Amino acid sequence: MLIAVISDSHDHRDNILKAVSIINEKSVEALIHCGDFIAPFVKKWFNKLNDSIKKHFYAIFGNNDGEILYLTKNLGQICQFAKNGHELIIELGGKRIFASHMPKQKTIDALADSGKFDIILSGHTHSMVNKKHNDVLIVNPGELCGYLTDKPTFAIIDTETIEAEIIKI
Repeated sequence: MLIAVISDSHDHRDNILKAVSIINEKSVEALIHCGDFIAPFVKKWFNKLNDSIKKHFYAIFGNNDGEILYLTKNLGQICQFAKNGHELIIELGGKRIFASHMPKQKTIDALADSGKFDIILSGHTHSMVNKKHNDVLIVNPGELCGYLTDKPTFAIIDTETIEAEIIKI
């Protein structure tokens, strides 16, 4: 199964649309957004995802997501937000996945050491991470917006190989 992972899109219309186009073209089956959508109107751009992906579109909130009520109401029509909003625990493609916008490194290490997860996802730092720790894939897809690094990125994870490809826009 191919899972796209986006974080820190920060209302960047063009980069969201580019990522959605690539995700649709690559026959990705699920999408996890690791927070910082920002405004509820992003639904208009994510709505261009293939219908099959919208059925498997999951998200958590980031520290800059101020309009949580309307993000949930609008984007929630095509996206399933984590029950507590800030941590997603899910199984996709036979792999146990944990996602949070801004976990501390000690938390990531503890989760990787716990043996309970195959994949750990984060965002917030706008810095890419693509590594393995105790056979657990740890990914921060970087920033889709490209505001801090001028390098907009997201990731596609293959659950068969438990490898991530960083996609540069």
